[in-house]
Amino acid sequence: MKLSGMMSKWINSKSLVALALVLCVAAPLVLSRKAGTGIVTAENADRRINIITPHNETIRREFGEAFQAWWQQKTGETVYVNWLTPGGTSEIRMILDGKFAAAKKSGDEGVGIDIFFGGGDYEFHIQAKAGRLAKLSVFENHPYWFNDKAVPQTFSGETYYSEDHTWVGVCLSRFGICYNEDVIERKGLEPPVQWSDLADPKYFGAIALSDPNKSGSVARAFEMLIQQQMHETSATAKREPGETPEQFDMRVRSEGWDKGINLIQKIGANARYFTDSSSKIPHDVAQGNAAAGMCVDFYGRTYEEMLKKEDGSSRMRWISPKGGTSMSVDPVAVLKGAPDPEIAQAFVEFLLTEKGQLLWNAKPGSPNGTQHHALRRMPVRRDVYTPENTQYFTDPENPYEATGGFVYQRELTGKGVTALRFVIRVICLDAHDEIKEAWLKLAEANMPPRATKVFEDTTLVSYQNTMGDIRRQLESGSKVSTARRAVRLSNVFRKNYKLAGELAEEGK
Repeated sequence: MKLSGMMSKWINSKSLVALALVLCVAAPLVLSRKAGTGIVTAENADRRINIITPHNETIRREFGEAFQAWWQQKTGETVYVNWLTPGGTSEIRMILDGKFAAAKKSGDEGVGIDIFFGGGDYEFHIQAKAGRLAKLSVFENHPYWFNDKAVPQTFSGETYYSEDHTWVGVCLSRFGICYNEDVIERKGLEPPVQWSDLADPKYFGAIALSDPNKSGSVARAFEMLIQQQMHETSATAKREPGETPEQFDMRVRSEGWDKGINLIQKIGANARYFTDSSSKIPHDVAQGNAAAGMCVDFYGRTYEEMLKKEDGSSRMRWISPKGGTSMSVDPVAVLKGAPDPEIAQAFVEFLLTEKGQLLWNAKPGSPNGTQHHALRRMPVRRDVYTPENTQYFTDPENPYEATGGFVYQRELTGKGVTALRFVIRVICLDAHDEIKEAWLKLAEANMPPRATKVFEDTTLVSYQNTMGDIRRQLESGSKVSTARRAVRLSNVFRKNYKLAGELAEEGK
């Protein structure tokens, strides 16, 4: 009996120790779900949301944690945010294409993903046209958010939400120039303020560019550059005797296009390289491997923030080119057949609340600011740019007042963006060695007129040819015939650049 009693006490004490250990491990998890202060995992969360996005880890972390806290405060439930990050928007499109094709064969409506978040509006137009996006309830639940005082439908020529209410922009993007102040000073250059500054031969070998066929943001930047030339040509041009309004309009477009393509040639000739990744541009500029480059605002401003010194200065700067960019949006959408449509619609709502909007630019630790790092993005809601809010912003300017009057006109070049990418490939990328050599010789010879004329001869990729025959080739021609055309055009430009270099050496 004594032995049995001792064994019983020993077993009970051992059980109590085990129970205590279990409580020690479980208590933090239980408390975290109640208080929202711990890590929410896929196993312990009440709800789950699957979000596919091109956004970087910093944005994902800040918005993931903020949404978890907002939802728990609102409902008492925990939510696990599952981020799907296959790469850029091109990779996301390929994944969605494959998943929706498979879903159609199996008779399913959804693809196991709730939200598509981030990237330019171009990709969202494509998904909406394919019928893959659900209507957003935020338009019915918060109609007062959608007007010229908050989220306008259009601004600077850009669309901020779709007419069928299947996607909406949540933050703003501008295309511009990042540059390294130390490198600029060391090379004796003037800091760039507009696109044309990057065409100065003094920048030879010091410009960082991305292949517009791989980067949607850089392709749009080149498109903005061309449209600026079109706008400026139109502002000074006059109708010739007997010229109809239609003829005048086409002449102005053509002349502006030619000026823009020539500008791209010169910037391309100054390029140190054409990378496949647009995020490499600000990295290399920040490291001093290039003096300047073309990039979207949040890439440049992120590095500007990372390199900020205690006195607030930074060797890395990003600027919006004077009168050379519109203000576009990064949207969000709920995919049809979302696994949890309620939580998906709630995520969109959160992004457009004042709290969600301020998170894009409020300083870390400030009221409604980020928890870890500044995001350096601009909210889409116009009504949050108040003195009370902007005093805590990392970028206190009001972007709605910073476009310089530029208005994007989709009818000018919008249908030909793919063709423009093709043109830049054949005149700059495929012939990069030749264009650099010719440009250097032209600069050394002080731009002799005949050589310069040969260098700038872009008749084969004129506005009419690009928007007509080249665009049709890319839309309906075979890959083989398109590749052959690219080779033919590249060879023509290689010969032109070689001839231009020879004439420059002769001073002609």
